Amino acid sequence: MVRDPTTLSLSRLSAALDAGATTAARVVDAFLARIAAHDQGGAGINAMTALLPDARDRALRLDRERAAGFVRGPLHGIPIVVKDNIDVLGLPTTAGCAALTHHRPARDAEVVRRLRDAGAIVLGKANMSELACSNGRYGYSSLGGLTLNPWNLARNAAGSSSGSAAAVAAGFAAAALGTDSFGSVRAPACVTGLAGLRPTQGLVPVDGVLPLALSFDTVGPMARCVRDAALLLGVLAGAASVTDGAVYTDALRAGSAAARGTRIGVLVDYPGQDDEVRAIMQDAQALLRGLGATLVPLTLPAPPSVPAASESAYLRTIYPELLAPLAEAEWPAQLDAYLAAGIGGGPRDMAQLLAAAETWSAARPDREVNPRTLAGMRRALEQARTRTAARRAQDEAALAGYRAAIVQSCHDDNLAAMIFPTLSCPASPRYDRQDPGYVAYPGNAYAGLYIASAAGLPEISVPAGMARAGVPVGISFMGAPHDEARLLALAHAFEQAREPIVFPTLD
Repeated sequence: MVRDPTTLSLSRLSAALDAGATTAARVVDAFLARIAAHDQGGAGINAMTALLPDARDRALRLDRERAAGFVRGPLHGIPIVVKDNIDVLGLPTTAGCAALTHHRPARDAEVVRRLRDAGAIVLGKANMSELACSNGRYGYSSLGGLTLNPWNLARNAAGSSSGSAAAVAAGFAAAALGTDSFGSVRAPACVTGLAGLRPTQGLVPVDGVLPLALSFDTVGPMARCVRDAALLLGVLAGAASVTDGAVYTDALRAGSAAARGTRIGVLVDYPGQDDEVRAIMQDAQALLRGLGATLVPLTLPAPPSVPAASESAYLRTIYPELLAPLAEAEWPAQLDAYLAAGIGGGPRDMAQLLAAAETWSAARPDREVNPRTLAGMRRALEQARTRTAARRAQDEAALAGYRAAIVQSCHDDNLAAMIFPTLSCPASPRYDRQDPGYVAYPGNAYAGLYIASAAGLPEISVPAGMARAGVPVGISFMGAPHDEARLLALAHAFEQAREPIVFPTLD
């Protein structure tokens, strides 16, 4: 029998269920006990905002199906958690905002429906940076407060899928769903030692997800290893059958041979700012060479508006030049449409949400909405009133041109993937306390993540080493559109060549 299901990866837990070494009901009980011990109490990770009361009943039904010989696939009986901007029937979708406590969806998001159909058990909702906007307060929301990093409670869990990442790293669920517009799956996965995948833009549906900007929004898996992420992706991408979904896990069978003979671009403009990150990146490159890969120095095209003399610093320009203009233009109308479709009470559009959030913050300054997020909403509403159709078309054309240039660059160099440190620095301190052991650097530690967001490319972060502060450091593999199978195979080969990561016990 399995002594502690909460320590197992999704794949190993699935094998234990198949072998009859445990049951879905016992597994759910173990995860719920772990949450009770260490989410609000114990270590106080504060990753969860709500639990579904019917999780154990669903586990019992799935156990009866298994006993009758009906197993839906490798996710049958596997507990997961879902970021609180993804609709789960029976729970409010708040995106961490206290003003949305009464907003309820009419149905599951499509990704949740697919996971349920595959036999997964949704335990509950995970905390997040409010409205998917971290704005310096990574993992903080007016609804849920601050999520902590299970590896070091003085450091943050990045954002905005902070609760999803912390929940998996803390042993509250076997895997989680996050969303990623500008790095919100990859960054939290990086600092909590997970495999976190941003799929190709459009591969995974975002129906039933509270939007930030649909030109960039994605849903991605977060798990303890690459194999688990591949299993989840097969379901999220809408495979017609278990066999079809195995395309991603089948790619892992090559093991270390997946890297042999491949050309991998090393992003020379983004080696990492921190000395520890740079050293870990150098070790990662040596490991990949040892696996038979050829590493190629790579400088990617800059956005069209960047002067040639500034191209070496182009990463700083991707967000303000390509991402922010479209995100601010899209956010109000898309959020309005989402809120209007809710069946509960609460704000029905962004303007009402802003007013409610300001009222809440005035009444609860101890749990205020991040002032920078409120300012961003005001700016977006103003932009919606003043931005012309011609300017919108210009912004869309600039993004399309950049996407085409990035894809062409990878094709011209015959690259299987590009690699770079997921974040340029180790996990930073929680916003409400200083950490004297942290070295601060200028610039944006997330800058490298904006490439895949702007170009619509798949990217996976996997653990590459540990910083002295006791937090993981991740390396990102970014690939060509819809080349997730090869990308996962390369990440898996790298992962298998490293010493396995041992997750924190919290005891």
